[in-house]
Amino acid sequence: MRDIDAVWATITQHAGQTFLTVSGLPFRYIVDGDRLLTDRTSYWIHRSQLKTALDLWPVAGPAALHNVVRGPSYLFALLADRRIMPDY
Repeated sequence: MRDIDAVWATITQHAGQTFLTVSGLPFRYIVDGDRLLTDRTSYWIHRSQLKTALDLWPVAGPAALHNVVRGPSYLFALLADRRIMPDY
């Protein structure tokens, strides 16, 4: 199990950088407290959603998170990125 505090701190450090979804769509995000907002959505994704995804990690793709968390494509993209999870 990975530490949510460490992963959230890393996500916060990389805010504003470009990430790619599995389908290759670029996105950036901002962090405000315990939530993040991508430039491709109009809704906030709460840190608790990241924790839920992290508890299930690793998963085969964003579809595995589809009915479980909000913003599955973005959470998968972040967790699968070596800047966020170097050991994935």
